[in-house]
Amino acid sequence: MKKTTVGIIGSGVAGMTAAIYLARAGIDCILLEQAAPGGQIINNNDIENYPGFTKISGSDLTLAILKQLKELNVKIQYDKVEKIKIGKTKKRILCSKEEIEVDKIIIATGRHPKRLEVKGEEKLRNKGLSYCAICDGSLYKGKNVLVIGSGNSAMESALYLSHIAKQVILLHRRNTYRADSFLIKKVKGQKNIIFQTGEVEELEGETKLDKVRLKDQTNLQVDGLFPCIGQIPTTDFLKKLNILTEDGYIEVNSNFETKQKGIYAIGDCIKKEHYQIVIAMGEAAACALNLLEEVAK
Repeated sequence: MKKTTVGIIGSGVAGMTAAIYLARAGIDCILLEQAAPGGQIINNNDIENYPGFTKISGSDLTLAILKQLKELNVKIQYDKVEKIKIGKTKKRILCSKEEIEVDKIIIATGRHPKRLEVKGEEKLRNKGLSYCAICDGSLYKGKNVLVIGSGNSAMESALYLSHIAKQVILLHRRNTYRADSFLIKKVKGQKNIIFQTGEVEELEGETKLDKVRLKDQTNLQVDGLFPCIGQIPTTDFLKKLNILTEDGYIEVNSNFETKQKGIYAIGDCIKKEHYQIVIAMGEAAACALNLLEEVAK
């Protein structure tokens, strides 16, 4: 069984920032990640509200942080965390490949895209249906695509796709939008982005997406569909720890510690008012510093 002082679950900006602070203080830690470092920011083509950069891509920011981690010799293990077990003095992180014994745990698992929950969604996933415009947008060069949503992620996806696709339909059930006003203005300035109201009832197609049928029976003939309708915390593996809210977010105190002593949580998986990169990083720094005080006692 592998042993270390702190196990950090999730290598988005919050998890990576916590690792930097701990490693610089000489604390042995390991980052556990089931997919790719960076979390959801790697799906951001242009980040324009990160201090120090007028514009930077999510992938470039991730690579810069990974370089710091490498210089600090932080261990990154690619494995899926399935369960956490709490002992009298130690804790165990049960991964799909092995178990890791730790003194402290920081959970930074973030969120994942909310599904449409309509007929045909599962069947057509990766066959015209994608939840990431940055990842799959290039497949729809010169074609017609549909983006669903009204927030910043929907607007950013529509803008990105407008430079690739022939036409982008931005669908929302109302004529009002939740996105920042400057983003809405940019979207409205793109001639090949069309605003439309309606709700999806069914996705149709056999081997690929052929059309999207709305509840008013309107049929939208599109080659690609990108739902951007919200996020769900990635916390299913924590249900038995009694640290979650009814909607699946993690509850923490002012030190970012959960109800379980020695288990902390930061980033987009915790319940809070605002979800921003700089906020997640600030939480990570504060959490790491609080944890260092606990370790020093």
